Amino acid sequence: MTAPDWLVVKKINEVAIPREKFTIDMERWPKIARERIIKFVNKQRWFPAEGINRSSYEKEIYDEYAGHGLLRIVAAEDPRVRGWLIEQEGDLFEWRFLKSRSLEIKLEVARYLFGYEKVISPRELWNKFDIEEPCFKEFKMASRRNNSIGVHFTCTPKMVGNRSALLKEGWVIAPIDNFTGSVKRAFEALLRERIKETGESLDRITRASIAEPIKELREELGRVIHRVGTMSDRIALGDYRLYTRQSLFPQCMLDLYNEVMNRGHITHQERLQLGLFLKNIGMSVEEQLLFWYERAVDNIGLTYEQFVSGPAGYQIRYMYGLEGGGTDYSAHKCESIQDNAYCTFLHQSVQQIDESLRREFKNPSNKQQELITRLLRKVVDKKPSEACAIMFQLRYNRYARPIRHPINYLQYAAKTLNLIKEEKEDERGGKERSAPLSKKGVRK
Repeated sequence: MTAPDWLVVKKINEVAIPREKFTIDMERWPKIARERIIKFVNKQRWFPAEGINRSSYEKEIYDEYAGHGLLRIVAAEDPRVRGWLIEQEGDLFEWRFLKSRSLEIKLEVARYLFGYEKVISPRELWNKFDIEEPCFKEFKMASRRNNSIGVHFTCTPKMVGNRSALLKEGWVIAPIDNFTGSVKRAFEALLRERIKETGESLDRITRASIAEPIKELREELGRVIHRVGTMSDRIALGDYRLYTRQSLFPQCMLDLYNEVMNRGHITHQERLQLGLFLKNIGMSVEEQLLFWYERAVDNIGLTYEQFVSGPAGYQIRYMYGLEGGGTDYSAHKCESIQDNAYCTFLHQSVQQIDESLRREFKNPSNKQQELITRLLRKVVDKKPSEACAIMFQLRYNRYARPIRHPINYLQYAAKTLNLIKEEKEDERGGKERSAPLSKKGVRK
């Protein structure tokens, strides 16, 4: 068995259709690439060529690689498109990996990305180790033996650093879905290499023949990236001043906000994390300048004008695209926060989180106690996005999927409390707002 053809970082000669069919066709490829862009913008998720006949399979795989391939060429020419494409393809890959029909498919994907000698199957794993050993009993591996694999520790530094899996003789051992984050990072790293290779492989004649369509796509993608970066699920968050409702913040942002209010200091990376969040939920640059001037302890002795014209003021204006390269930065998503910034459910101890929960939920009901226990288990298992979703359920008595972005948490909280209205585009491309939902989902 080989890695599936939907793994778009495969080389063309590794795909199960003739290589000659993939000759660059600038009559067809731009249209196919635009269709892929639209799917990304609309957050569509799909598997190409699943459960269809051979001729249809070849067409869908052709479209998959043609659309991705042309976007890869654009990305090789433009760093901003490169970052956007890696993020979009990474999110699509993650969905496909988790939704794959069998462990065998996931295993082949992991082997392709990590290296075949660095991944061992469940059968190989339990031929190598005795599942009756105490360490395996402690992790309750017997009940998970059929879907657990081993990955060499060099491939999963985050899991090793977070102690989120069993490490035995250099092998990280866990159910295969627990490796999703590591596999996704390997996919994104390989895609970055493939983009570089694509740019280096185009000869002068080929570049000249595709220059105009590439220019048009690059300009179009620039507009898409700007538009997506300045909107959040088509809800004009600035209209609702949600940055004044800190009780709606996800726990990581609430922790940072309270730390600034109480102590006046957080790290540079945490300032960026909180600042971009506040910006993207509607706080203006003037309001943010005043917020940090009034609250940060390292501004003592400075006049407001000195603060605004100094390094701190420059950083704030930079976040809004008013300094530097003029990039309008989006808020960090949870994956970036967990890797490089501050996540409550990853960077606080179980004891600290338990104490905070007891302060917030005094005399919890049986249901709340059950949720608290589940949340703490997710913290122990190093599954912060799932822990955050349980925190949402504790606060709002409504189920939530694992949290992937702090702004999504805020929006869902505001919608749950009927504080914001949904926006949708009308047939003319304009926006109209629908009435808020009641708790039963009926329009008021």
